[in-house]
Amino acid sequence: MRLISLAAAATAVTLAGCVDVDMTTTITGADSATLTGFMEVETEILNMMGGAESFCDAEEGGTLEMTDTVARCNMLVEGSFAEVFEGEPGEPVPTATDLGDGTVRIEFPLGEMTAETGEMREDPQAAAMMRPMLEGHSFTMRVAGAEIISTNGTLSDDGQSAYFTFPLVDVLSEDFSVPDVFEAVVRY
Repeated sequence: MRLISLAAAATAVTLAGCVDVDMTTTITGADSATLTGFMEVETEILNMMGGAESFCDAEEGGTLEMTDTVARCNMLVEGSFAEVFEGEPGEPVPTATDLGDGTVRIEFPLGEMTAETGEMREDPQAAAMMRPMLEGHSFTMRVAGAEIISTNGTLSDDGQSAYFTFPLVDVLSEDFSVPDVFEAVVRY
């Protein structure tokens, strides 16, 4: 289920209720990365989704922490780009390209990942119902390494990471848009 599958799952959960997503992909070599982060959802929503295994698969690097109110899937996946960015057929998948000079260009297909949110905006009743469930929750994707050479996201103060984030309630806005691709060139 790796990173993009997690993002796809998060989008589906977003359409159903409250979720926070914060994932970091650290580029560690010409063809290696580490994925860390979490997805958090209300326990009630998790039960409606079919339970813990569909949300946080241990074989995919997930460790589930649950309380009476919140389920949190902590992720740790290490390996080649193909292993870390593994996805299901038909899912949008990030690309990572070794540029041959100690840097990697990484591209996350944000436009494809958030495409389904348009259906929710088109139904005013669904949007009104979802607004209170989405408020206060966010979606963040981060790329890290020894140095970020360039990015269309927000660069951290130390220059070692870049991120793209948005409050989930923004998906209900008529003018909601994300870049087609969140990208960064990362020195490892």
